[in-house]
Amino acid sequence: MKNTSKRMICLALGLMLLLGLAGCAGTAASPAAAPAEQEPEITVSATSTVRLVPDKATVSFGVTTQEETAEAAQEKNTEAVNKVMDVLTGRGIEEKSIRTDRYSMYPQYDWSEKGEQRIIGYVVTTSMSVRDQDIEDLGKLISACVEAGINNVDSVTFLCSGYDEAYSQALAQAVEAAREKAAAIAAAAGKKLGEPVSVAEGWQDASAKYGRDANMAFPMDEADNIAGPVLQPGETEINASVTVKYRMD
Repeated sequence: MKNTSKRMICLALGLMLLLGLAGCAGTAASPAAAPAEQEPEITVSATSTVRLVPDKATVSFGVTTQEETAEAAQEKNTEAVNKVMDVLTGRGIEEKSIRTDRYSMYPQYDWSEKGEQRIIGYVVTTSMSVRDQDIEDLGKLISACVEAGINNVDSVTFLCSGYDEAYSQALAQAVEAAREKAAAIAAAAGKKLGEPVSVAEGWQDASAKYGRDANMAFPMDEADNIAGPVLQPGETEINASVTVKYRMD
């Protein structure tokens, strides 16, 4: 009986071993899953430019005064700046369009031959910027402010109120240019251009964008009889770029 039990146990163990080996062999023999075939794609970039004549401007100017004492220089500067402000507001320019960009006061020195320094006066400068201006009125505005007391003009920045429309047009042209480029490359590769997979807008330079809808109206005054400088804005280039990925058939 004992021998019979031992034989049964050995047979059971042998059967289990055979089944395990058969399972391992089956697992090793099963083929690996084939990778999915990737559809051919092509990625292209294109840029388009639309030229627009600016119609708005921001002008930056200042008043610099010099006197023997700090108090006198400051008082003279304040008086001149107030006159300029009266000219600006008198022409219908809103105060929110006028900004003080910088105010400075520093001493002037006289250096002796021995290297000693002596304060001989003070200089005060107030720098301002006026935005939302129609270009056609800008020359007369500057002349009126010069008469009121400004003695330096730092810069004139030209802006375009039609920027958004021009940029949208440049974007559409860039997308079309990308499609034509991709079609040419696909044809050269013996393929047909498929549908776009993705479209990405490139970096946008919005420095020429005028961001205010309201136009400023200037009433006539004596300053309009003064011949102002002729300012030619020329044309501003508005660029748009895109990167487009297409399928190829």
